[in-house]
Parts: sequence; structure tokens; C-alpha cells
Amino acid sequence: MNVKAAIFSAIAVLGTAFLLWVGYQGMDSHQREHEEDEETEQAGEQPAVREHDAVRAIKQRGDILSLDQILRNARGQHAGRVLESELEQKDGRYIYEVELVDDQGRVWEVKFDARTGKVLREKQGD
Repeated sequence: MNVKAAIFSAIAVLGTAFLLWVGYQGMDSHQREHEEDEETEQAGEQPAVREHDAVRAIKQRGDILSLDQILRNARGQHAGRVLESELEQKDGRYIYEVELVDDQGRVWEVKFDARTGKVLREKQGD
């Protein structure tokens, strides 16, 4: 293979990889999960229990409040738009972490006890 052909092939491979990466980044998390589950099934493995199914079970047991209730509480603290929410478990306790931006453009991080909805911590972010 001559040098020009090798360079052209390398550019083509890198360009294809870039386009695939851009397409993957454009997918939302649900599409990514679905694609990853399909890959797992094709490899002959069982897909892992979906995170939202586990959260639903915890909610149905009464161990946590719904995300809707927590988001209402968060908006009551700081009117604005929710940027991100997360449920985590620390020291045997479930905690919702909500990040939002208020009407003045300030970013807030508010942590709630997932069982009671009580504010545990609140701080202004960057």
C-alpha cells in the first residue's frame, strides 16, 4: 500500500469513528440503554435489571417519595428549571439530589431525604 492510500484509509477510519461517536452522543440515555441491552443480549448475556425498575420497587415499598414530589419541593425552594436529579444511597439512607437553575441564573444543589422530602443540604453552585 502506498503512502497516499495509507493516509486516506486512516482518515476514512477516523472520520467513520468520529461520526459514530457523534451519533452516540446525540442519543438520549434511554436510547443508549436500549442499544446497550441489545448488545448484551446478542453476546448471550442477560441484561442487568434496569435502574428505573429498581427505583420503582423501592418507591412501591414506601421507602422513598416519588421524584415528582421531590421536584415540587425543590421548585418550592428555588423557582426555576431542574437541570438534573439523582437518587443515591448513603449510609443506608436514600437521598435525592436535585440541581436547578433559578430565574436569576443561579445554580442550586439541594439534597432531600428521599423518605420524608426534608431538605438535608442546600448550596449554591457555580
